[in-house]
Amino acid sequence: MNQTQRPVASAPRRPRIKKSNEEKAASEQEHLSLVLVAAETAIGIFRQHNLPAAIFGSLACKLYGNSRCPKDADILVFPPNSQIDAETLKRLIVAAAPRYFYLKDARDPAATYRILWFRQPSRRRETKVDILVPGPMSLPAIPLPRIRWVSDLPLAPFPFILLHKLKGWADHRAAPEGFKRARQSTDAADVRRLLDIVPEMRVLQELPSWPEDPELFDAELQTDSVARVKEYCAEFPGRAERWRSLGFDVPELGVAA
Repeated sequence: MNQTQRPVASAPRRPRIKKSNEEKAASEQEHLSLVLVAAETAIGIFRQHNLPAAIFGSLACKLYGNSRCPKDADILVFPPNSQIDAETLKRLIVAAAPRYFYLKDARDPAATYRILWFRQPSRRRETKVDILVPGPMSLPAIPLPRIRWVSDLPLAPFPFILLHKLKGWADHRAAPEGFKRARQSTDAADVRRLLDIVPEMRVLQELPSWPEDPELFDAELQTDSVARVKEYCAEFPGRAERWRSLGFDVPELGVAA
């Protein structure tokens, strides 16, 4: 006699335990410490090989005063020649500290690059470390005297951080991939908080031609930044006056935010 098999019921999902504000703050502080150690270790290896570098992206935003905890570290390296590309630098890092760094395949199977990760074996935590070189994505060879040192870490200049964070917002907003578009709200908030860093804003307000700085911005980024600022202000009209104070021509939109 054949018996009909009954489907096996799936186990009920465990309810997600909501963290308290104190637990969230402690978790963020622990992750920030991890990202800082990852950046410090990578920068130290580059310095041992006479390779200057500067941090940008969300970690630089944090070190300049942004409140958001960065998920990873972005490092722009200045090799002596174009033969040394980002993939070579990633392999250099792994070879120098294989206990802490490893390479993982990119999400896109057609990608020709790999992702560098930093881990702390004792804590079983890890974070991504993006390594880039001048050239692609309007990334310049920043003159070394213009690199800012904060907490013993080299940072790209604040104007560079601001306009490249704005670029990230626009790029993610226009991306075909949903997971990239989902990042635009985080980028927009980062831009807003950067515009609220009073000491840095005062410096830029006294230098009306700063968006045309050829050492930091190529012609393409200069042109695109004008359009991106207008796009950002159309989306967030309440920030228009802040951009005007930085020398950008933003039309009156008649809407408050």
